[in-house]
Amino acid sequence: MNEKVERIQAILDKHNVDGWIIFCHHSHDIHQKYLHEKWISSATLTLIPKTGKPSVITSRMEEMLVDEKTYDIKAYKQGNEFTELVSKLFNDISDNSTIALNFVEEKEVFTKLNYDILTSGAFKALTSQNKNLNYISANEIIYDVRAVKTKKEIENHKISAKLAEELMEDVVEPLIKPGMMEKELAAIIEFECNKRGGVAFEPIVASGPNAAIPHHKAGIGKIKENQVLLIDYGVAYDMSNSDITHTYWIGSNPNEEVLRAYEAVHEAKEAAYTKIKAGIPSDIVELAVRDKFEEFGYDHEKLYIHSTGHPIGIETHDIGVGIRKSYPDRPAQNLLENSVITVEPGLYFTGEFGIRLEDDCIVIKEGVIRLSNTPKDIVCL
Repeated sequence: MNEKVERIQAILDKHNVDGWIIFCHHSHDIHQKYLHEKWISSATLTLIPKTGKPSVITSRMEEMLVDEKTYDIKAYKQGNEFTELVSKLFNDISDNSTIALNFVEEKEVFTKLNYDILTSGAFKALTSQNKNLNYISANEIIYDVRAVKTKKEIENHKISAKLAEELMEDVVEPLIKPGMMEKELAAIIEFECNKRGGVAFEPIVASGPNAAIPHHKAGIGKIKENQVLLIDYGVAYDMSNSDITHTYWIGSNPNEEVLRAYEAVHEAKEAAYTKIKAGIPSDIVELAVRDKFEEFGYDHEKLYIHSTGHPIGIETHDIGVGIRKSYPDRPAQNLLENSVITVEPGLYFTGEFGIRLEDDCIVIKEGVIRLSNTPKDIVCL
């Protein structure tokens, strides 16, 4: 826990910010859960100052969930007590201090939605507590906290990916059979993820033509023989998520069309890995994937309908630098050292089938550390 606070305080110092305030109820702001590593339902305010011991205001019912060694805890029983404690905390902050809150300026809302967390009412209520403070967006702080991982977070991602791979190979694959409903298999995957830490996101189980829908929701449709089965899932381990996609063939003899598409997707994934390393513009990696699809004769503008990778962290689709095209109004960014990203090329044939292979990796100066490895050849079940 202290490692997180120390890191945040270093980030505050870097940006010349005197404190960062996170306020929400029911842990609606994931940074509250990130700091306390627990889901807290009461209205709770956390202040991380640039120096000194952080403060937390929460209910008496949940004060025992907060680490008293790390935080100065003030507990309330009723709403009016909470209001008084919040008011006192704000007024105890030195005049002209710069305080970061989890909002973005109006002109940035549509480009930085993930940072705009406070409701307008909460923003007005907080900033009215002390008008002698300078309130700024915490977007740069949030970016630095989440885009690059600590050593412990990287270790957690390694464990998360390992657990996910073992879960699929050892438990789930042997259970898959024709006649199972998609949602039945999804429920098994969720159960097994929970046994190992938690569910990173609702699993995607897509059979046959449904595999051509990248974010298909598992339904009552049944898995059939001689069809593709796509499974996208992840384990949540100690606030670090994995995100892996396998594509299978149900039966013993995949047709040539499926085999060729699978080979193209695998080779596109390997092409991405030859380009990934810290400091490389992400669009170079994206182009390598699309060039490989062209080599195989596939129209990537039509059949490849998403980007190659996204950051992973405390959220499965996290804040940071992923792998995507560059646009005039949204230029490519350089990949970050010690960030964790997915590599997930795919081909989607509407009404027929889809192939996606997704693995996780750590970006380093020399290239990547692979956290998972989907098979080179399609697995028949």
